[in-house]
Amino acid sequence: MSTKGIGSMQLSERWHDALLWGAVKAAEWSLRFPTGSHFLVEQLLEHLDGAIRKTEQDPETRTHLLAFGGHLKAFLMRVVRERPAAARAILRFLGTYIQDVYRRTLRQEQGVPAPSTVVIEPTDRCNLRCPGCYAKSSADGCDLPFERMVEVVEQVIEMGVSLITISGGEPFLRERSEGAISRLAERFPNHGFLVYTNGTLIDEEVAARLGRLGNVFPAISVEGFEHQTDARRGPGIAAKIRAARQLLARHGVMAGFSATVTRENAEAIASDEFIQQRIAEGDLFGWFFLLQPIGRSPRPDLMATAEQRARLREAIWRWRRADLPLFLGDFWNDGPLVGGCIAGGRYYFHIYANGDISPCVFAPVACGNIFDIIGGRSEYASLKDFVQRNPVFAAYRAEQAKIADRRRPCLLIDHPEAFRRIVQAATCRPAKNMPAGYLDGEIAKAIDRAAAEWGRVAATLHAAVAAETEAPGAGLPRTRSPRRLPPRMEHSGVRRRRGASGWLQKSRRLLRAS
Repeated sequence: MSTKGIGSMQLSERWHDALLWGAVKAAEWSLRFPTGSHFLVEQLLEHLDGAIRKTEQDPETRTHLLAFGGHLKAFLMRVVRERPAAARAILRFLGTYIQDVYRRTLRQEQGVPAPSTVVIEPTDRCNLRCPGCYAKSSADGCDLPFERMVEVVEQVIEMGVSLITISGGEPFLRERSEGAISRLAERFPNHGFLVYTNGTLIDEEVAARLGRLGNVFPAISVEGFEHQTDARRGPGIAAKIRAARQLLARHGVMAGFSATVTRENAEAIASDEFIQQRIAEGDLFGWFFLLQPIGRSPRPDLMATAEQRARLREAIWRWRRADLPLFLGDFWNDGPLVGGCIAGGRYYFHIYANGDISPCVFAPVACGNIFDIIGGRSEYASLKDFVQRNPVFAAYRAEQAKIADRRRPCLLIDHPEAFRRIVQAATCRPAKNMPAGYLDGEIAKAIDRAAAEWGRVAATLHAAVAAETEAPGAGLPRTRSPRRLPPRMEHSGVRRRRGASGWLQKSRRLLRAS
């Protein structure tokens, strides 16, 4: 792009920023008057729609993003009605995200990677011992110092990151001991903090702190229904996390779920009964992950089959089309939505608790360390410099660009031969959660079989969203407006039960109609 073109885009960006943040402030103000928030939230979503249309040049990705954006209204209006404190933070975060869409586009056109999130482990310690834990967490481990966490967040925000993802280990060990998560979120109020947690350490005091902030979004792990969660995580865990959800709802925290899909629970998780239960218990968003054979005592035989992965994909898009009022993300099947694999700094990367840097949270390798970068002991001047120049990250992005079928986006389980080529780099070494045989043993053979099986099934799948036929930005079809959201659900005592029952009846009608 020419200097004149960049200058014009920067001027346009400043103009959009002014309009955008005016819309954000108006939407925040409207929360005091529930009848007015509907229109102003729609206006903010129009800004998101416009940002996608103006910046996304890939037709397939743009079509999926526009369709996905059309399903956000029911989710946002439910947050406004049920969690008004969180709604204010969500609106600020949405404004930051839309603003960063333009910033990231400018940087990508200049050939600079511009991630939208980063996964940070505050600790690799955990209070549970779940079999097959991908992170290989234990009771004793290391913590990432709070000051280093702040430095990392400052650097990635400068790179264009909107959402800070916190994983582990169990992150709330650090929150209970030193308030690390809430202190970090308070320091960056316009950014969102998505926290993957087992939920067992969320008490009244923690929930109250998160409620006052609004920009921390706990994703509590479930394994399906109650008996399945207890079978993997321990007796009574399902009841504990149900109580945690009630506390979070009482304090206005936007909470959701994280589900790991295995050969044993795939049918349950892809069922309408599962998603109805998640809504009834107050979840406002959910993320789905396929079990990976890494970490503690990996079981390749528990990897979901290709048919199960396909059914999960179909179920999630059906729930989206039914406009159920919750945000749903499918880490592996949403390749068409994000233009393929997002790892290697293209849209995200991962930092272990010991400071090691990895291209993906599920790639059990390390190719640098933030302590070396920040301490001046590395050839890289900053995280931005590392993401742009590191050979492993650069090779990741080069391999991503070769993948034409975004139904098979992953370098780990869809194109494992590419990942094995990448990690031959001298700067790459196994991380603590790489099991024996992952690259050249029995686990590698199981991954190869799964990749071949998914390749055959994926080739038979229709596009989740119909492809657009018009030129970029020229009268693209608008997604349909979501159905009206049912009256506010209550999440405590008798009123919660009655509200949940009403919503379950409504959700069943929506699912039957889809």
